[in-house]
This record gives sequence, C-alpha cells and structure tokens, in this order.
Amino acid sequence: MRVRLLILVISFTLFCIKGFAESYGSQFSPGTGVLHVDVGIGESEKVVEIFYYKPVEFNQDSNIIMVIPGAGRNADDYRDSWIDSADKYNLLVLSPRYPATNYDFAAYHLGGVVKDLELINPKVERINGRISKYRMRDEDILFSFVEEPSDYLFGDFDKIFDWAKAATNSNQEYYDLFGHSAGGQILHRYILFNPASQARHVIAANSGFYTLPGDPYHFPFGLGGTKIKGGDLVSSFSSSLIVMVGEEDNVNETRGTMLHTPIADEQGLGRLERGNYFFEKSRAHAEAIGSPFNWQFEVIPNVGHEYREMGKAAADYLYSEAVRSN
Repeated sequence: MRVRLLILVISFTLFCIKGFAESYGSQFSPGTGVLHVDVGIGESEKVVEIFYYKPVEFNQDSNIIMVIPGAGRNADDYRDSWIDSADKYNLLVLSPRYPATNYDFAAYHLGGVVKDLELINPKVERINGRISKYRMRDEDILFSFVEEPSDYLFGDFDKIFDWAKAATNSNQEYYDLFGHSAGGQILHRYILFNPASQARHVIAANSGFYTLPGDPYHFPFGLGGTKIKGGDLVSSFSSSLIVMVGEEDNVNETRGTMLHTPIADEQGLGRLERGNYFFEKSRAHAEAIGSPFNWQFEVIPNVGHEYREMGKAAADYLYSEAVRSN
C-alpha cells in the first residue's frame, strides 16, 4: 500500500512538472515576449517580470544568457539590444525587471545585502537636468545588513534559469550572465556573495564602483561587516568573472551616474580606472591567500558607457570561437 501511494505521489509530481513546462513552453513562442516568474521562497510570493527573446532556431542545446539591466531597469530595451547577437549565436535571452519603486539602490545595485539605505546630504551634480554625480562623505552612507543570504537578490537568477530550462526543455546545465552599469555592480557582487551558482561565465560591464575583496573597508566598498571570510573567496576567485569596461568610459564620460566619496575615488575617477583597480587589487588578494584566480579584464575599444555596444562585445567574447581562441 505504501509503495503504491509513493508511486502515485511521484507520478503526480512528474505530471505537475510536465504540465508546468508545457504550459510555459507554449507561451515561450519564438520572438519577443514577457512572462512572470515566482522566485519566492516557500509560501512567500515574489514575482519577477522576464522579458525574453527566443530565436526561431532555438533548440534544447542552445545557450541561455541572462541580461541584467542598469539603473533604468529597462529590461525590454536590454533584451532588444541582444536580439541580433541572439540570432547570430542562437541564444535564449532573459532579462529580469526589478522596478525602482520596489528595489532601491540597496536592493538592486548592492544586491539586497543591505537595507534601510540613507544618504546624508549628498551633493548632487547634474548634466542637462540629469543627475551625473553624487559627492558625499563615506560615513554618511547609512544602512543595516540583511541577516539571511537567502533574501539577497542573487538567488533569483538560478531560479529564473531553472524555470526557463523546464519551460523550454533545455539540456543546458549552466547559463551565462551579462550586466551593465548597475547590472555590472550586481554581478561582481554576485560572484563575491554567491559563487556556488549555476552561472558559467559572468560579465560585469561598466560598473560605477566596486566592493573590493582585499581591502579592509566596510561594505559597500569592501567586505567589512559582511559574513564573507577570507577562505570563502577561493570559490569566488575560481569562478569565471569577466570585468569588462569600455575604453572611453573614463573620467570624461558623462553618461550614467557616478558615486564619489574619498574611498570610492581611491578606485579611480572613471569607470575604466575603477574596473582596472578592482581587477588588480582582486588578483593581488587572490595571490596573497594562495587562491586560483580565473577572472579576466577586458577593455572594449572605442566604447563608452553604452550598453548596446558592450552587449555586442560580450556576446562575441562568450560565443565567438574566433574571439575565445585569442
């Protein structure tokens, strides 16, 4: 009787999974679209909008790329910017949208590691009415830490991948990640806080500033105050992180918003300088703790703070045999 009951339970579970995949698979038609995924834990609901592009030639062995938008949270635009590359390399593109009304700087840029963020008396500089720079003291960035790592933003991405894999009957065991600007901030922190994921290659492009693994600074500029210890970083350094920066995303670039504090400016005054600083400091720290170091630093010629061109360069880097063989 117990065996029969167990068989019935397993059969019902497989039926539900099959129905789930077929239900979403039928909606996952070729072309662009938007679907909703519940990435909540237990009975807690957390629905994320996923803007996708599925090439006509997509098959079970096609690669899957997740594209994380910048501060504008314009997942539809980021998805669209990958359509040509998706057709070229036969990629399923998934771009999750986290609206600013629900995800502030702490919940988005900083990956939800902290909450209750408060910036005390920042000096704001504008260009053509748009905020270009925040200048402030380091001690005037106030927040509290989120206690449970399961509440960070980073865990969403594996769940989105698992959903897409089931919905498309994909054979892929891994996915790749690309994030630009705020998305790049999220992804380099993703590697530090969540290295044991299903992500294969992670490209953090044109990040505004970085959390350094080797400096003694408090978060968000270092790992002080977090639960990450020195030995935890071996897995992070062993992961495939590509720090990608546009050659012209330097001190003269006016697009995007930059945070300037004394500690942030030690990394450099432009994103190119800050990216190089982060990479070299991380490499030195990996060597100091005797860890393998599998990160790469890539400068994209003649490109500034521009997610479309950086996305094309990222696609070529990840999927072009000519590029990967060099």
